[in-house]
Amino acid sequence: MKLFNLVKRLTHYFKKFISPKQIDEESRRKELILNILLTFSTFSFLVINIIRVFDYITHPQSRGLPLSVTLAIMLFFIFLFWLNRRGWVKVSASLLVIVFSLPMFYSFLIWGADLPAAILLAVLVITLSGILLGARIAFLSTFFIAIFLIVVTDYQDKGVIAVQSYWRSEPAQIGDAITYAVLLLIIAAIAWLFCTEINRSLKRARTSELLLREERDLLEIKVEKRTQELREAEAEKINSLYRFAEFGRLSSGIFHDLINPLTAVSLNLEQIKAETDVKILSAKSYLNQALLATGRMESLIASIKKQIAQEGNISLFSLNQEIEQIIQILSYKARRAQTKLNFYTSREIELEGDAVKFGQIIINLLANAIEACEDTGIKEVIINLSDTEEIIKITVEDSGAGITPENITKIFTPFFSTKNKSGHGLGIGLASTKSIIEKDFHGYINVTSKVNRGTIFTINLPK
Repeated sequence: MKLFNLVKRLTHYFKKFISPKQIDEESRRKELILNILLTFSTFSFLVINIIRVFDYITHPQSRGLPLSVTLAIMLFFIFLFWLNRRGWVKVSASLLVIVFSLPMFYSFLIWGADLPAAILLAVLVITLSGILLGARIAFLSTFFIAIFLIVVTDYQDKGVIAVQSYWRSEPAQIGDAITYAVLLLIIAAIAWLFCTEINRSLKRARTSELLLREERDLLEIKVEKRTQELREAEAEKINSLYRFAEFGRLSSGIFHDLINPLTAVSLNLEQIKAETDVKILSAKSYLNQALLATGRMESLIASIKKQIAQEGNISLFSLNQEIEQIIQILSYKARRAQTKLNFYTSREIELEGDAVKFGQIIINLLANAIEACEDTGIKEVIINLSDTEEIIKITVEDSGAGITPENITKIFTPFFSTKNKSGHGLGIGLASTKSIIEKDFHGYINVTSKVNRGTIFTINLPK
């Protein structure tokens, strides 16, 4: 347990000792790699120096790399570590590559191009260049080392440069093996660090990709939601304009129905004015007729005002009364088209909701039904209202020309109309009707039609 705690404490101090101080992610990565390599290299050359001291004691004639050189390299590693901790990452990385290159070139030059330690140093220099300074520097280092080896080997072969080849005939020493092992460990450490950083980068990239994908999906949802909101707002505005346009088209009939009661009021009041005092009692009948006419005018105007109103009110209302009021508003249009409007129901049915929007549903369907009967022999529109314990059912059936099979699937599409050629339809009414039924009353609408036989719209509304 004590050993475990000691290892844990040493690991904590080591992580704190090599932790990078840079802010930029790439600089932090390079600083961390340099800190680890310099720490390991310092420790490795400390071992090499100990081995060189041991060689000098046991083999005074040893002609390897001078102890002063290996000691200077170790001290230089310590200086580079201090320099790297002060933020000079690129300078420290460049000097580290140089400090490993100098003994490599020296070894190639003195002991030949086939010296194992020099070859390992060359591999180490190229690897360090690639990780710390970039792929371009690694390629240039490789190219320069290759040219140097070719030239030096050629000069050594021609005798221009003397080669100390005694090491080839001497038996291998344990110190040399340890030196090779240390260099291999440094190369392995560099490879491990490089692979670790690649894995971390890939993990960060995958995490970022996942986050970006989630953000993209969330953005698509937001865009779709916002688009839907804009479409609904646009549809609401178009629906309001359509309502005013529809009432504009019906205004001639409405004014006609208003003029008749006004004429009756005027005539009856004139009759009262013309009566003598003896016949004043008979004037009461004229007054009653005038009051009935004004009452009808008031009812008609109230119905129109409610349908034109922009804002509805959620309340309990009578479906019977709403349908009868819409029939009254459209009565002049029906008379001009010579179409009968017949409303059938067995009892009074009430529903909680927006009465104005319900009226808009009925006025759209009845107006379409009247127009559908214009060119037919039997001109009749039948409205049926019934209910069960859970569902209210409304049907609007006309004896019109019907809808072709290819058009019946399109009639609820905005701006699609089978009456475009006649100049009547804008293609908004049925789309608006379907939207109100589904959105405001949570119901649904169906349509069945036969060409030259008529059309039936069926509305089902939950209570």
